[in-house]
Amino acid sequence: MSGRYVVLGGAGDMGSAVVRDLYLSNVDEVIIADINYDAANKLVLELKGQGKSSTNVSAVKVDINDRETLVKIIRDADIVINTVGPFYKYEKPVIDAVLSVGKDYVDINDDYDSTIEIMNMADKVRDSNSRVLIGMGWTPGITNVCARAGYDYLDETREVNIAWVGSAADARGLAVILHVLHAVTGNVPMYINGELTYVPALQSELAIEFPDPIGKVRVFYTGHPEPITIPKYLRNVRSVVVRGGLIPDWQNTLLRQLALIGLTEERIVDVQGVKIAAREFLAHFVHQIYEQFRSGGVEASGFWVEVKGTKGGKETIIRYSGADRMFKLTGWSASIGAQFLVKNRGNVNPGLYAPEGVIDPAWFLNELRGRGIRVRREVTVIED
Repeated sequence: MSGRYVVLGGAGDMGSAVVRDLYLSNVDEVIIADINYDAANKLVLELKGQGKSSTNVSAVKVDINDRETLVKIIRDADIVINTVGPFYKYEKPVIDAVLSVGKDYVDINDDYDSTIEIMNMADKVRDSNSRVLIGMGWTPGITNVCARAGYDYLDETREVNIAWVGSAADARGLAVILHVLHAVTGNVPMYINGELTYVPALQSELAIEFPDPIGKVRVFYTGHPEPITIPKYLRNVRSVVVRGGLIPDWQNTLLRQLALIGLTEERIVDVQGVKIAAREFLAHFVHQIYEQFRSGGVEASGFWVEVKGTKGGKETIIRYSGADRMFKLTGWSASIGAQFLVKNRGNVNPGLYAPEGVIDPAWFLNELRGRGIRVRREVTVIED
């Protein structure tokens, strides 16, 4: 069974990567559901023109805020893949629609607050007979699976440190900008000393060496879902911390100043008689001058996962890292996760899952490798 896949936001940066991977995987059918029908149909024509797959691809216009139309589109799907961000704004209505018709679901949710909201819906998910896999992208997604891989390798795991770096030259979507502004605003969740706690964003700076072509980058506390989900699956872990940063580095300095003066917040401001959230205003402004932000950047984003614990009685650190285009890291991971559910590779029961709770690391990393994404692995044993 290859299945019928509905990709919400399927004409966007991340969604189109999901669609392309599903197409090349020869699934039965892909429906590109997007508010921009012209872009969705253009992608359909492009793929059909390639003639590289037997997959039936079609386009449909949908506004995810129109519940009636959304339900009609997803009712006959085997699985729904949601790439419409920012998820702190759009996740809940989509999940509610999916559960109302009992469909399986995968998303690339990278916002911590909407993750908390969905995790609290576990009973509702089971009652709907749906299988829901959240955060199946780059970070969260690949990072969670790497954390699970390290946890499985060690005899005892105490600490998981995660870092990501995004490049303005590597993405164009408005949702990415809104997500970053959200992730650096106020206090954000970290799992420290066995407890979920909130710390000021953009603090606790580290310099992390990412694979080429990225190199060393300053990273800081950022709000992400991994500290919410990982402790639920990796027992006895005492610390899960996420840091993130941007390249070129001047953008980190600018971001800190914008957050300091309140421009990343949701508070309403008046712009010549138009009331708008400060964050929305800033995001749309940046989006309109995006070429200036892309200047000097590299077309790559990266991840770094460090898992600390013991193996054979010795202190051991295992690190995973990788760098590639953001749309590949995110979209291909979501496609792999969706196919995992549709093909029932893990005999997954109805319920709510994060990647580290259901995806087999060896299988997943092999799938990435087959698509040209290399995940580096380094083990350090600390001798007495």
